[in-house]
Amino acid sequence: MKLAAAYPDLISYETIGQTKYDRELWAIKLGRGESVLFLNGSHHAREWITTPLLMKMIDTYAAAYYNNTEISKYNIRELLDHVSIWFVPMVNPDGVTLSQQGTAGLSASLANTLKKYNGNSTNFNRWKANMQGIDLNRQYPAQWNTIKNAQAYPWYQNYKGTQAAQALEVQSMMDFTYKIDPELTISYHSSGEILFWHFNTLSKNLSRDKAIATELSKLTGYSLVNPEKNPSGGGYKDWFIQEFDRPGFTIEVAKYAGERSVPLSAFNGIWSENKEVPLFTAQKSYTLWLEKQKVQYLQQSMSLLAETKLYSKIGAADSISNLNPQQVEVTAQKGDWYQVVSGQGTGWIQPSPGKLAVVENMNATADLKDEAYTYKYPDAFSPKLSTLNPQTVQVIGRWSDWFLISTDNGNWWIDGRHIELNSTSEEAAPEVAPEATPEAAAEAA
Repeated sequence: MKLAAAYPDLISYETIGQTKYDRELWAIKLGRGESVLFLNGSHHAREWITTPLLMKMIDTYAAAYYNNTEISKYNIRELLDHVSIWFVPMVNPDGVTLSQQGTAGLSASLANTLKKYNGNSTNFNRWKANMQGIDLNRQYPAQWNTIKNAQAYPWYQNYKGTQAAQALEVQSMMDFTYKIDPELTISYHSSGEILFWHFNTLSKNLSRDKAIATELSKLTGYSLVNPEKNPSGGGYKDWFIQEFDRPGFTIEVAKYAGERSVPLSAFNGIWSENKEVPLFTAQKSYTLWLEKQKVQYLQQSMSLLAETKLYSKIGAADSISNLNPQQVEVTAQKGDWYQVVSGQGTGWIQPSPGKLAVVENMNATADLKDEAYTYKYPDAFSPKLSTLNPQTVQVIGRWSDWFLISTDNGNWWIDGRHIELNSTSEEAAPEVAPEATPEAAAEAA
């Protein structure tokens, strides 16, 4: 994929399943944090404009990360160091292909069947279902039996199938959601410029979800849909709220378009309205994730490999000092925050990837296979220091897939993908951290 090639170490992708007609459902991961936000689009075929919207989000945020620039008030690098955003840009590739291309290239038998499901019309621009005539957003097991206005047989829209989750696309989406365990989800649809946020939401979660929905309404200008006493279910957002007890939203972009696709001319306006939505919800996802983490009490010596801000408590607005590279004693951890005892005092740090590590001592030589950068600390986004040509280097330490080498200009890190250790080298025994003990730590709140 071009985006993964353009932004290595930040974007990855995988297939989460296939449709009946062998099209892949692709998932794309952007970011490096443990907390997860999940966005998806094109459950409905004619609503394919949500796919380029999600793809533009990925490209725009990745570029900002690489360039270390902000978008509005959001520090993208800091945000994506602590949050991972997963995207499934096209849940319904069969249906989208049919909506955009009609029956061209299909067998005569399948083309005739689909035309029948389309009311004998050749206008597939209005097609909403997958290529089995099943509406994927009426397939999730959330009050599936009581879905309103359901079509009784395969049709271009509104047919819920013979049982919940019979569609392969829906099975894949459910399995993937369990796998990534997101704190918050947004399912993008079109059209109507409205926002759904409620599905039999528990009273304990009402204020939480309503507050997020209200902010989303302010960001987009879209109207909130009032909760119904007996809502019609079957949607992805409905299932997520019911199954995970977490915030889920359906955002309908663009002005109401009726039984047709939203014209591409509306895209710039849609992008402007939704540009900040994943950034805001990524922050919310992180907050929700961190709240659930338990404080673990440790006593472990670790290497702080780059300057890091020290805070009096987790989430404090202002730091109390900057910690220089040094050995620190880690006494507690909550999520991606660490309580440390340092030369400049005791407090909490939230290091970005590669800054805090247990470095294994080594005494080895290795061959540098190709031209490679040296880095200040073991992370692809740390400052690059120099370029080394292929040569034999002295290795004095290792952390994860990175190697610390000794040079005439100092000790620097190299990505292990560029190094091949010599088999005759002798490696020193690793530093073994003390066992965790239940020591007292400052309150994390």
